[in-house]
Amino acid sequence: MMTGLAAQSTDRDSQTLPRPETSTGDGDSDAVAHVVTKDEQMRGYVGGEPIKALCGKVWVPSRDYQGLPVCQACVDERDRRLAGMKRMN
Repeated sequence: MMTGLAAQSTDRDSQTLPRPETSTGDGDSDAVAHVVTKDEQMRGYVGGEPIKALCGKVWVPSRDYQGLPVCQACVDERDRRLAGMKRMN
């Protein structure tokens, strides 16, 4: 027969804890396409180097992201940069 303490320990040991969301940073973990500069794009696809999207995500591109929805943070940053360039002209 188990004591109350032993039963509690067994119950606690058998509980499953939720796994936290993690990202591998490989770009495939996102269901969105990120916006990058042409230089970054070439460096990533040709050289296999990590690249940085306008939103700040860093990953090594490994597939065609055409057809995925575009990252809204990247779009916002692109629009902000374009607006700044128009003001300069």
